[in-house]
Amino acid sequence: MTAQANTAAPGLEARDWQFLGGFTTLALISGITIGLSKVVTQFFALKIGATPFQIGLIVAMESIGMVLVTVPAGFIIARFGARRVYAIASLGPLLVNLALPFASTWIALAGALLLIGLCIPFRIVSMNSTFLANLPRVGVSKAGWYRAALTGGLSLLGPALANLLVPHIAYGWNFVLIASLFGLMGFGSLFFFGDEAPPEKAALTPGHILTTARNLLRNRDVSESCLLEFTSSATGSLFSAFIIVTAGTIAGLTRADGVSIMLFQGATAVTMLFTGGGLTRGLDKWHGYAIGLISATVALFLLGTVDSFWLLGVGAIFLSIGSAIVHLINMRLLSRHPGEKSQISGLYNLASMSGSVFGAITGGLMTRFTAVQHIYLLWLPLLWLAAAGLFVISRKPVTS
Repeated sequence: MTAQANTAAPGLEARDWQFLGGFTTLALISGITIGLSKVVTQFFALKIGATPFQIGLIVAMESIGMVLVTVPAGFIIARFGARRVYAIASLGPLLVNLALPFASTWIALAGALLLIGLCIPFRIVSMNSTFLANLPRVGVSKAGWYRAALTGGLSLLGPALANLLVPHIAYGWNFVLIASLFGLMGFGSLFFFGDEAPPEKAALTPGHILTTARNLLRNRDVSESCLLEFTSSATGSLFSAFIIVTAGTIAGLTRADGVSIMLFQGATAVTMLFTGGGLTRGLDKWHGYAIGLISATVALFLLGTVDSFWLLGVGAIFLSIGSAIVHLINMRLLSRHPGEKSQISGLYNLASMSGSVFGAITGGLMTRFTAVQHIYLLWLPLLWLAAAGLFVISRKPVTS
């Protein structure tokens, strides 16, 4: 390992460890809340009679709301600061979750998730931009810590908690717990995020936002990272939206087994993101992207063909390995970009959220003409089409 590769990690000051500890704790609670909400909502949707196609639409509605405001969120945060925006944005999910038990149709449930989706980007971009801004100081070997803590809650602790609560506690009380966690995070953020005066003073007009976004996307690192994040998020959304339903259609497996498979995926992702920053620091980005593509291909083949719980778990593990490597490389590249981090985070999270929409809706449409499990095989051509698109982008002239 070179001296450069060891920069920052051994020399972190107490305030840096305080930042990492506080930030990862907030991200972990956020992940637990979202993971719990996703599983409880899917089971609640099944309870009120939603079909697999309707569940795909329900899952997608939250992401649609996110897509609508993710880029403007980055500019609003640049103007008003992460602290106040995060706290205010936590109130929306709190109130909606208190009303969710009264939803009696899948359309009402989808509408509620759309409202939540309009609030979530302000929280996500606040956290992502704050982490990117501090990453050069704490070291790129920590590039995966934010996503690791978030994923640990989202794909591991949240679903595990849901598996414990749903069979024993009424859905109404589950949603009350979720609402309380949003309130806890909103209150806690007031003591964590800095309250420095943001430098952005340009008018928040659609023209200014679009011009700035186009200029950022002319940078190859930004455009490539956004395309990879879109593809990775879409594939992950396809997995998480339908693995519970898929497990329920396989002889000998149950929906609870689908939740357990999600835990395999989450545990692997957390391990890779916490430990992989140092391992991938010197990895050429194209080698990393190739590893991610091969891992995702193996994962989708297994998820789409096998009927064994353990082999489905192996597929989930391969999926999380590929996604983690791609994310670590993207964060390394974006942390070096000199632009406003909240604006870059807005674009990056737009790619992530629109990928989630695309994955859930496309997967839902696929279930109209094929078995649920086969959608993972049908996803393979789309995955390789995205790889071809990345190759096309890479051939364009480099811009700063």
